[in-house]
Amino acid sequence: MTALTINGSTRLYGIVGDPIAQVKTPELMNAFFQQNGINAVCVPLQVTAATFESSLRGIMALANVAGLVITVPHKVRACALADTLSAQAQRVGAVNVLRRDAQGGWLGDMFDGAGLVAGLQAEGFTLRGQRVKQLGAGGSGAAVAFALLEAGVAALTLCDPNGDAAQALVDRINTHYPNGPARVSTSPADLDGIDLLINCSPVGMQPGEGLPAPFTAFSPALQVVDIIMHPPETPLIARARVRRAAGRLTAGR
Repeated sequence: MTALTINGSTRLYGIVGDPIAQVKTPELMNAFFQQNGINAVCVPLQVTAATFESSLRGIMALANVAGLVITVPHKVRACALADTLSAQAQRVGAVNVLRRDAQGGWLGDMFDGAGLVAGLQAEGFTLRGQRVKQLGAGGSGAAVAFALLEAGVAALTLCDPNGDAAQALVDRINTHYPNGPARVSTSPADLDGIDLLINCSPVGMQPGEGLPAPFTAFSPALQVVDIIMHPPETPLIARARVRRAAGRLTAGR
């Protein structure tokens, strides 16, 4: 393996979020750069919500910054910083990458949902025809919701503490899927008639946070997914394993 060398020609990539200690992207990307002899480096960048626009505009003005990965809680706000958005990013209303193009402009794209669906299918999860309960309607949640519907789920129930955000996402989904497969629920722990539970909220990331909803018991047939990267086993997945429900997958982080 070629040793990682940083010099004056090194291209810079960053992953932007708050918190940032949980991300795995620098490890993955730097290993890829090293294995393929690419003169580039990826670093974590902790940027608070209060300084997001000013910090990102400064970083994006650096001529040797080639791209940025965007993670929680900035995926929606990052849309406004792109010069152009992919069709997927426009539909979802959020981005998880900003890439500098050949003309020096910035393209925003979103593949959180596609990555999760590909991972689920590779692990043998059944998606087509399933009735899904999703917790979280933020940037990642929106991407996952659209990707699940593209994969053929029969129904999607969304819960979010911000009821307006959940309703706005449902309205946007049902514009693209006129048969109205999506609806809002105000009962996050209600799993009656649900085949697949996905946590797209950040609850469970911090020590002591517990479950994202006050679940009591899971059916052994229930499929359970948590997109949180850290800790390695979230409280939700620990509870699911006790019931032998399913495993854990992550995407786009």
